[in-house]
Amino acid sequence: MTSLLVPIKNGFSKSLNLILLLVKIIIPVSCLVALLKHFGIMELIAGFFAPAMALFGLPGEATLALLLSFFVNFYAALGAITAMTLTPQQMTVLAVMIGICHELPIETAVSSYTGLRIPAAAALRIITALSAGLLLNLIYSLAGGGS
Repeated sequence: MTSLLVPIKNGFSKSLNLILLLVKIIIPVSCLVALLKHFGIMELIAGFFAPAMALFGLPGEATLALLLSFFVNFYAALGAITAMTLTPQQMTVLAVMIGICHELPIETAVSSYTGLRIPAAAALRIITALSAGLLLNLIYSLAGGGS
């Protein structure tokens, strides 16, 4: 029985550390986005990017989540998304784009070890994410689920 306690204790400790790490990222980003909304800054950002984001069926404010995922990490984007109101369609399109092109600086540097040049790797991921977002939005629109 005691042989089970060691892995359980280690697993609990690692889980707790991960939860604390996520809390340190998600809560501040969520608060920042809420503050941006409160002071009207998010509306300015959303208005500026709305025409481009409309191509993906996304609101302009989704730009912040995309940029955070591209240049910071998944969890920062998640923090931004929690402060937004998105439809299931919008959430799906955004999630696909984030999944393809998250943590761009780190993962592009890692992919350079395979022989792929950094600019090519970054361009490939960005183009793929944008193309997937366009295609998925088009599919939703043709299926009658367009926003």
